Amino acid sequence: MNLKNRQIMARIPDILKRQIRSTRQKLVSIKADPQKISLGYALGIFLAATPFIGIKVPMAILLTTLLRWSKVASIIGVLHVNILTAPVFYGFSYLVGRTALRHQTSASLPDDLTLKSICELFTHNSSVFIDLLAGGAILGVLMALAAYLFSSSLFRKRKALHVRGSS
Repeated sequence: MNLKNRQIMARIPDILKRQIRSTRQKLVSIKADPQKISLGYALGIFLAATPFIGIKVPMAILLTTLLRWSKVASIIGVLHVNILTAPVFYGFSYLVGRTALRHQTSASLPDDLTLKSICELFTHNSSVFIDLLAGGAILGVLMALAAYLFSSSLFRKRKALHVRGSS
C-alpha cells in the first residue's frame, strides 16, 4: 500500500467519529417522541440497505407517514448510503446476497462506467438485483437493529442527564 493510501486509511477512524457525532446531533435535535425518532431512523437505515436507488426517500416518507414515525430521522438514515459509500456497500451487499442464496452468478462493472451502463447491469441480469435485494435485506435488518439501539440509547442518556441536572 502506498503512502497516500495509508494516510487515507489512517483517517478513517476520525471520519467515522465525525459521522457518528454528526448523526447524534441531528437525531437529538429532532423535536418528536424519542421512540418515533428511533423507529424512523431504523427504518431509514433498513431502506438505505435496499437497492431501490432513487426511490428510498419517497419510500421512507410514505412508510413513516403511515406508521407515524419520524420522517426526518428516516431520511437521515436513508442518506447514510450515498454516492461515496454506495460502491463499497452495494459490493458487500451483493456478496452477502449471492452467498446467502448460493448463486453462482458474477457481475463486473462495465468498462464505460455510466449511469446507463450501471442500470443495464441490474436490468439485464435479474439475479444480480435479487442478490442485492437479499443482501440488502440481511444487512438492513442487522443495521436497523443497531441503528435503533444506537438512537434509543442516545435518548436514554439524554434523559438521564436531564434528570441528574434538574435534581
